[in-house]
Amino acid sequence: MTRHELKEQVQHDHFLDTVDVAMDYVSAHRRLVTIYGAIAVAVVVIVGLTAWYLQYEKKARRQALSSALEIVEAPISAQATPYGKSFPTKQAKDQAAVKVLGDVASKYSGSEAGDAAQYFLGTVQVDNGKYGEAEKNFKTVADSKTPYSAFAKVALAELYAGQGKVDQAKTILDGLIQHPTPLISKDQATLLLAGILKDSDPARARQLAESLKGPTERAGVQRAADQFVQGLQ
Repeated sequence: MTRHELKEQVQHDHFLDTVDVAMDYVSAHRRLVTIYGAIAVAVVVIVGLTAWYLQYEKKARRQALSSALEIVEAPISAQATPYGKSFPTKQAKDQAAVKVLGDVASKYSGSEAGDAAQYFLGTVQVDNGKYGEAEKNFKTVADSKTPYSAFAKVALAELYAGQGKVDQAKTILDGLIQHPTPLISKDQATLLLAGILKDSDPARARQLAESLKGPTERAGVQRAADQFVQGLQ
């Protein structure tokens, strides 16, 4: 149907009147509208591609981290297993884990996947006695805004405690007690601090554990606190 026939069919439809005005404008300003139209299309394309890229990147980060953790969790076996990756020795496994976790941490620095990789890299380094490198990685993640920050702070506190730096460990855990996170609660941080103070300040450690005995909805925390206190006796 021609525009005239369509207009006659619907009489004075307001929408079509508006279309008429728009079409007249387009006829008079064809070049300008073409330019703006091209810009609008370009914006839509850019927005679409950006959304796709971000989604792709998120998926790629998850996949990269998952592949790295497969190596971290792989068994040590002299023979290949049909269930996934395996390594003949712990040394070979740790070398592979350090390489892949370092790659993910570097490539996706600042993202949750990158921080997770850097955190796990620190745990592998601790296991191999490379405490200086582990401390550096834990500090980087602890200062981030991702959820792994809390895990890194706990790992850093435990690392310091193992080196006899109890005051530094206490400062970190006191911070978590004052500012708990969804992943490390106030109760968990309190119990962790009690564990670190068990040898240097058993009275304070007992006091912290005793403070966790409370409402029944915290039964799990109570059991852990009771076991801790019994261990002090």
